Amino acid sequence: MGQGTWVWLLVALALVSGCSVSSAVSSGHNTALDSVDLVSMTDLMARSLAAESRVNEVYAKKGPLNVVVQPVENNLTGEILPAGQAEVFVARVRYLLSKHEPQKFTWVMNRDSYYRLRNKELDVDLGPAPERIQPEYALVARFSTLADESSKRRSAAYLCVYQLTSIEDGTVLWTDKYEVKKTAVKGMLD
Repeated sequence: MGQGTWVWLLVALALVSGCSVSSAVSSGHNTALDSVDLVSMTDLMARSLAAESRVNEVYAKKGPLNVVVQPVENNLTGEILPAGQAEVFVARVRYLLSKHEPQKFTWVMNRDSYYRLRNKELDVDLGPAPERIQPEYALVARFSTLADESSKRRSAAYLCVYQLTSIEDGTVLWTDKYEVKKTAVKGMLD
């Protein structure tokens, strides 16, 4: 068999066995982003950021990039993204990069997180005041959605854009996106 025949055979086998070759559409009981999206999205973003040529050029010239992570900017329509969820979608990217690319990035504590800890009056040295910490880059994610609802179903299309931006001049060093469309039948909505 030729190489093309093998490819078609593998695609057919994947479809027959119920596997998805590459789908941006999800159907089920709920149209909200879930733990599967969290893992898929953050795995993709961490790999993409670590492989970005401009990021690697800056690292080769200057050493580790000092990065502060911001919670997700919620531009979702009709949905509330609680603070914990807004942080977990960027915190997992930070964790993955810290684990797999520890030499490339220095993670600077977010100023709001610093003051939250400081206000708890813990018996822990929190380090220098945020005014002395100088992150060079900000990792930001913006989540947007378009929702469509009828008497029979609800669908939502998500666009989750991640960016690593220079704090000094505002240039975007890296950007990537995660898109997914979800549909739920009205009788099955949670």
